[in-house]
Amino acid sequence: MDNRFSRTINMIGEEKFNILKNSSVIVFGLGGVGGAVCEALVRSGIGTIGIVDKDVVDITNINRQLIATEKTVGMLKTEAMRNRLLDINPAVVIRKYDLFYLPETADEIKLSEYDFVVDC
Repeated sequence: MDNRFSRTINMIGEEKFNILKNSSVIVFGLGGVGGAVCEALVRSGIGTIGIVDKDVVDITNINRQLIATEKTVGMLKTEAMRNRLLDINPAVVIRKYDLFYLPETADEIKLSEYDFVVDC
């Protein structure tokens, strides 16, 4: 078995880790705060994560956003985040939504599929 989460399991125990592994969260906004939230969740062992943003990585993001690098400039933030999260944990389930969450796009996301919602 892959022991990438052994330190988390040592800290919170197997039972609580399994709760994390079987939980889902959706994160709205993948900028400075949202990027850090996504990374922390995946490094902690969350099982499913939804990522929502329509923006692209801009050169001006490099000084403050985890996903912003020379290689990701011009890329959709959801795609850059997806790649980063899978590099951390290839087993995480990622649902990508390339949209701004507005009344006219709200129906494209089923919030009932998620245990937690984070607005960044």
